[in-house]
Amino acid sequence: MDRTTYLQDVILQGKAAAALPAEQAVKVKDYHGVNSFQGIYYDLAGMTLAKDAGRPFYMRKHILDKALDRIDTRLDCADFIIPALYRMLREFSGTEYLTKTDEERIRDSLINYKYWLDEPGEVHACFFTENHQILYHSAEYLIGGMFPDTVFPNNGMTGAEHKAHGEAFLRRWLTWRCRFGFSEWLTQGYYMEDILGLVNLMCYAEDEEIKGKSHLLIDLLCFDLAVHGFRGHLPTTHGRVYTDFIIEPDHEDCAQLMRFLFDEGTEEGLCGAAVMLACCGYRCPEVISDCYRDGGSYDLKERMSVDAADAAKYGIDGKDFDNIMFFWGMQTYSDRVCIDNSEKVFPRWNWMVNRVRAYRERYEMCDEAGVPCPDAPDFTAMTEANIYTRKTPDYILSSVQDFRKGKMGYQQHPWTASLGGRCVIFTTNPASLEYANRPNRWAGNLVLPRCVQHRNVMFCIYRIIPDFVDFLNSHLYFPTHEMDEVREEKGFLFGRKGKGYIAVTSIGPGYWEEKDEMMFNHVYREKGCEMFERAGRYEYTVQGHANVWAVEMGSESENGSFDAFCAAFREGALSGDTHNFTYDSPSLGGMSCGWGKELKAAGETVDITHYKRYDTPFCEAEFDCDSIRISRGDRALLLNMRTGERSEQ
Repeated sequence: MDRTTYLQDVILQGKAAAALPAEQAVKVKDYHGVNSFQGIYYDLAGMTLAKDAGRPFYMRKHILDKALDRIDTRLDCADFIIPALYRMLREFSGTEYLTKTDEERIRDSLINYKYWLDEPGEVHACFFTENHQILYHSAEYLIGGMFPDTVFPNNGMTGAEHKAHGEAFLRRWLTWRCRFGFSEWLTQGYYMEDILGLVNLMCYAEDEEIKGKSHLLIDLLCFDLAVHGFRGHLPTTHGRVYTDFIIEPDHEDCAQLMRFLFDEGTEEGLCGAAVMLACCGYRCPEVISDCYRDGGSYDLKERMSVDAADAAKYGIDGKDFDNIMFFWGMQTYSDRVCIDNSEKVFPRWNWMVNRVRAYRERYEMCDEAGVPCPDAPDFTAMTEANIYTRKTPDYILSSVQDFRKGKMGYQQHPWTASLGGRCVIFTTNPASLEYANRPNRWAGNLVLPRCVQHRNVMFCIYRIIPDFVDFLNSHLYFPTHEMDEVREEKGFLFGRKGKGYIAVTSIGPGYWEEKDEMMFNHVYREKGCEMFERAGRYEYTVQGHANVWAVEMGSESENGSFDAFCAAFREGALSGDTHNFTYDSPSLGGMSCGWGKELKAAGETVDITHYKRYDTPFCEAEFDCDSIRISRGDRALLLNMRTGERSEQ
């Protein structure tokens, strides 16, 4: 979708009344951010179109107040809105679209901000996860460069000094992402925040390498959305997930961006990344759009991140303080290889200091007692991720292979199947009945399972730590109300939507839970009651700390009719226990696996570790490679991962 059409469409939906001339302004409800501090992106869209058309624009003062208050009080996610404010200063200063008063207010808030952890002031926000790092580093680099001679009051550094400080961190972050991908893999929200941090660098960075690598990484994030996207959504495994996004794909931040990139997604909500890319005139490379629209059936393998213990072999020394944010970005700050430097990150006490010191003492006590102690113990860690996605016109099945099995979980989402729209299927080991918690009932896992996948078949093996009392079970999200046909026979749950099919079974016996109105209220807000009433059964629970779920996908083109698909399965097809089980797949034949066993299909061992960076029909590249070439038909995109140079062919 072209820039102008997208921005006009955002406005015409009635979600940004102030982007229209005052006499046409309509009442807009507080919906998906329109009247929150992030509503500044609606005003940026309106300001951009107004300037293009040569007509007046009236910024909403209450939204600017909310945005600047968020920055001035240094609350979490204030860094999400700085890209919009910086672009306003670059593009609209000295024009009728940004008053002198508003310009001065924005400037004052930005030069008084706290740009890194070692600056004075309490830490009320997250600075150090992968997406926050790029937002803070790019903001410091760009804003410091905008006001080079100004003294920033918070720490007394000049803008030029801030620019140099931000640039050092920025170059490391860009290099790590070019080499190792994103630890927050295929994340519906945080990919958008990464883009927010990169887009102004792509447009305004003075250094060509920084500018090029930022553009290149945006291309790669769009490529991920293209090859793993399904009907305008991203129903895959995720490094981090939220209940809203997994239950209602139209709430995904990335679904708005996919609409801008590929003309297929959602019209709901606000996506700052999509607005920023549209405002700057970003053009998705045609070869990436072609990949999204390919329409074929294929398997995708992709590798992201590294284990902390392997960092040294890639030249990332945990004892070098310059590398500490590499480990904090993938949230392995607690690992032995970097624990000493982790203690130096914060100059004073805060919530993270307690955790780091507790982990350090654990290592010391275990070493003194001569007993083993696992490394990278923190439940938030996102280490090496080997991603497998089977994508067809009728379904998608995606998982992360053998990821941190048996360890405590956070927001990591090991697998998803989808037949389109809200017809998503997945399992979790629930951790809390409060949907705002991380992990909770549906987003994340209390204890991570072992997932293994080959083509259209996936096994999810749970062995839950018995120290817990309340959640020694796993459950399946299987929304019967989103399916055209559902059957329950032979120990399987069968579902059909359109021409796509799914079959799910487990070793343990299961039962349907009652609907939970609280979930629908959390996800749908004012529409919660309506969505609750229309919902059928969706939660299928298997009690016990140990269980295996088997999932097999099919379609009319692969299996014939739904009757034929269901008839091909036999009762007892999944047998054994979590340590050693077999499965008789109608499509792949005999399969076997277990908690510590290899995955085998038709007697052959299936490789589930140390994938290439990309192994897809459109791109094959080694992990930590010098260049990546994406191609389809007679189009290609060549990306130099070391220099940031890119060329379309």
